Amino acid sequence: MRLDIEWLAKEIGINPLNEDKREALQTAFEFEFLNRNMPLIHQGTSLHDLYLLRSGSLRITRRNGSGDITLGFSNKNRTFGEISFFGDEPATASVIAETPSEVYKLSCEKYHWLMKNHADLAMKLMAYILRGMGEVIRDMNNSRH
Repeated sequence: MRLDIEWLAKEIGINPLNEDKREALQTAFEFEFLNRNMPLIHQGTSLHDLYLLRSGSLRITRRNGSGDITLGFSNKNRTFGEISFFGDEPATASVIAETPSEVYKLSCEKYHWLMKNHADLAMKLMAYILRGMGEVIRDMNNSRH
C-alpha cells in the first residue's frame, strides 16, 4: 500500500497540486494499515503524531473506573491525536480499528518541516484539522439536545 497523494490533497483542500506540493506531501506523510482490533492510539500515552483516516472504521474508547466505554465510531475522513499533537498532553481516549483501516500519519517533526518549507500546505492542513474538530464539537453539542 502507498499514499494516495491526489486524495490527500483534495481532502485537505490543496488545489492545484503541482509536483513540488506532491513531493512535500509524500515526504511529510506515512501510510499505516491497521488490522481489525489493532490499536492506533492508547489513552494516557503521549504521542507526537497526527493521524488522518483514509478508509475503514475506528472505535474511540475511554477508560474509566468501571472499564472501557465506547465514545463513538468514525468511518469518515477525520483526524485523530490532535490533543497530544498540538497540546503535548496525554491522549484522552484510545482509538482502535473496528475494521481494517488505512491511516496517514504525520509526525510533529514532519509538521514543523512543512511549516518551515511549505507554509501554505501547513496552513491548509491546520484549517482542515480545525474544521474536523469543529464537526466533532457540533456533533457532541447536537447529541446533548
